[in-house]
Amino acid sequence: MPCPRGEVVVILGTSRRNGNTHASVIQLLDEKVVELVDLSAMDVSAYDYQHANRTDSFLPLVERLIERSLWLLATPVYWYTMSAQLKLFVDRLSDLITIREDLGRALRGKSIGVIVSGTDDELPERFETPFRLTCNYLSMIYIGAVYLRFGKDDQLVPGELTKAKTTGAAWIS
Repeated sequence: MPCPRGEVVVILGTSRRNGNTHASVIQLLDEKVVELVDLSAMDVSAYDYQHANRTDSFLPLVERLIERSLWLLATPVYWYTMSAQLKLFVDRLSDLITIREDLGRALRGKSIGVIVSGTDDELPERFETPFRLTCNYLSMIYIGAVYLRFGKDDQLVPGELTKAKTTGAAWIS
């Protein structure tokens, strides 16, 4: 299902801001202009049951992004799962069912896709499970993951972009 560009935001979770994951986003979106949020440049702290972190960047970020219908989460594969930056962001979605229920309700029907970079032949088994289950729990729509494989020389493996675009090109128009 295509999504107009103004409805799309990319949430980049990586330690290497101009690394393979960022390159994957740029190449996959093929010069389309969408907002890119770099989680490494923000103050998003770990989930806290006492909600002492209410003044960090997370809630204002979600308030800004809640109007977007498609969130593309971009992450490298770190130790067989998403990056720590993206994990913090996903964990903090719990705030939206406790202290900001209005934002949590506003997530219903929104879509999440994942752009992943890595060096293995394929995504690790069950890599997508946290994303799929989180979407189910929050009544969001999980549209899948696109994996772009890089060689040891940090070059995209030939054919990977074409394969990824076949899967992810329908995400935005």
